[in-house]
Amino acid sequence: MANTINTNVIVPDVYAQLVRDKIAGKVKVAQFLVNLGDLHGKVGETLTMPKWSYIGDAKDWNIATPMDVTQMKQTSTKATIKAIQAPAVKVADYDNEVELGNAIEEASNQQAIGVARKYDTDAIACALTSPLKYQLATKNTVTQAEMISILGLYGDDRDSADFDAIVIHSSFAPSFYAMDMFTSREKTMTKDGNGIAVNGCIGYFLDIPVVLSDRLYDATNQEGFILVMKKNAISIIPKENPFAETSRDASLRQTTIYLSQFYAMALTDDEAIVFAKTVLS
Repeated sequence: MANTINTNVIVPDVYAQLVRDKIAGKVKVAQFLVNLGDLHGKVGETLTMPKWSYIGDAKDWNIATPMDVTQMKQTSTKATIKAIQAPAVKVADYDNEVELGNAIEEASNQQAIGVARKYDTDAIACALTSPLKYQLATKNTVTQAEMISILGLYGDDRDSADFDAIVIHSSFAPSFYAMDMFTSREKTMTKDGNGIAVNGCIGYFLDIPVVLSDRLYDATNQEGFILVMKKNAISIIPKENPFAETSRDASLRQTTIYLSQFYAMALTDDEAIVFAKTVLS
């Protein structure tokens, strides 16, 4: 009798890539993280992430004199190295072969959701350390005038191309659907398809994507909130991509899949994020 190959044996590297591919489509706030490179250090240690200071505006130059020279100035912020885990799952060969659906596919999908939500939770916590904040008048409601005022906190430095997104709790969606600057075709800043959710994006306000995330919720005060995010606002230093390991119990023909990751994350631009809600403390 010829030897047979157990096709249910899970290859950790292949499984980890499957999870990574799924995470990319499930993060909302964390999709805008900036990767600063590889992590070195131990869990619980703190590391320094760079913040660069602006060198100053250009000015008139007398060509008979040397140009001004300034040193690049860097401040820093601290971030703690974290270890996260998705719930481990057991996949039996029999279930994967006989039950309707693919157990390995479903396991990778659910672990990806768990990791994506953790990324978002950590990224949101970083965003809420921003010194830029705006107090809304009514819970879970934002007016067009308030959105203009929120963007006004950036002064004249608010080109739409500089922003990643306006991320909102879904309770704010009706507010945007009521805004002329979001829905009216006569307004030059709206786009066809506004209001239709595509990968969490329901449209554009002043050419800035508006993205839904119900992770933006203050459970203490029972209200959603808004994050207006410029590019390069929050940085992450990963130790690795999500790392998969398996433990095989041959006596049961069952595999346990573990998924974990180490990383550090921090707000690295204090002028890049505005958060808005009624209770700011």
